[in-house]
Amino acid sequence: MVLPGVSPKSELRAHIRSVRRALPEHVRGNADRSLAVAAVDLVRQSAAETVAAYVPRRFEPGGDLLVPALAAAAPRLLLPVLLDDDDLDWAAYDGRLAPGRLGLLEPVGPRLGPEAVAEAGLVLLPGLAAAPDGTRLGQGGGSYDRVLRRVEAPAVVLLHPGEFLADVPSEPHDQRVCGAVEGAREGYDTAHVHWTKGCPMPQHWHSKYRSANDGG
Repeated sequence: MVLPGVSPKSELRAHIRSVRRALPEHVRGNADRSLAVAAVDLVRQSAAETVAAYVPRRFEPGGDLLVPALAAAAPRLLLPVLLDDDDLDWAAYDGRLAPGRLGLLEPVGPRLGPEAVAEAGLVLLPGLAAAPDGTRLGQGGGSYDRVLRRVEAPAVVLLHPGEFLADVPSEPHDQRVCGAVEGAREGYDTAHVHWTKGCPMPQHWHSKYRSANDGG
């Protein structure tokens, strides 16, 4: 039931944020480890020379493990810089991060411009939820909807366990993702990759992961 005056997206955002904050540290740590491993595997599967990703904030999937793992696997790693209008600039990661706008950690190298993300052969992005049709629920600022309009590479959202849902509310401006990776649930150590109907995928990726387009 949605509260009067509260949109379905806002209601779902509030619920997922609450669940994330309540996750025990050992559960979150296990999920983050599995996501880092799965992200590296996606880099290798894609053979991308340039990978665009993000620096997880507190409670965001991937934690402190994601960026170091990707930096070791990707020949070139682009990380975002939040601009005043909530669009994203990009810089190549050189091992250093510094506080930026709103206290977010960002790369310290030369700014390459918002269009630099189009050079990526794989885009790994944050989100609160995703669905089999490729709908992604973000934080509400629209930053990554702008990013997704600029890229042709496969875009995959990283999630905590239980955040890949049967349905996610959407609006016309929402951009779809190609896949989602759910961190491992408690008692397991392997993340689960879901391909969605959001975009076509390179055929060789399907040799390892089941696709939503194939009924998975």
